[in-house]
Amino acid sequence: MKKLLITTTLFLSSIASHVHAEYIAQQPKQSVAAMAAQYSTMSITDLQKAAKAGQPAAQFYLATHYQRGTHIQKDLKQSFTWFKAAADQGISAAQLNVGRMLAEGTGTHKNESLARQYFEKAASRGDNRASFNLAMMEEKKKNYVGAYQWYELSTRDGMLDNKVINMSETKKTALAANLTPEQIRTARERADQWIQSQ
Repeated sequence: MKKLLITTTLFLSSIASHVHAEYIAQQPKQSVAAMAAQYSTMSITDLQKAAKAGQPAAQFYLATHYQRGTHIQKDLKQSFTWFKAAADQGISAAQLNVGRMLAEGTGTHKNESLARQYFEKAASRGDNRASFNLAMMEEKKKNYVGAYQWYELSTRDGMLDNKVINMSETKKTALAANLTPEQIRTARERADQWIQSQ
């Protein structure tokens, strides 16, 4: 179990370095190439201007530059600020990053309650990585029915990452050994209700 938790933590840390591709993947098919070209080649100065003007995609990409330290000095506080601006405009990959940064206290103060809110926003948009993070939060609190519910959702959400699905299935199997059939049924019903409410 300890090895699985370490592997999970390492995997989730690596997710953040690839979020710009996920943002592009969320966009309508006709605009994917145009958006990728526009924001991947935009100078930092132009990106900053567009971000300050309220363009959520520019805010997202500027946050990514600050997070990685590409073409600008690495600044996790600035990264958090710009991810949050994009997240508050509905960019689910930014919501995922804000949740992660709040949960870890990276670039901001640690706030698990607020992290949960951002993970839930991303999960409501079908990001199974956010559901997985919610499951881990519940498991950490020893709420195993809640954890099972979110792991179940992370195998069914709309934007599916196959690695997350595989890890969730493994976690569900481990949790099932300690849950009654009724508890599993309850967790699955809650997962169904979550999907229906979205």
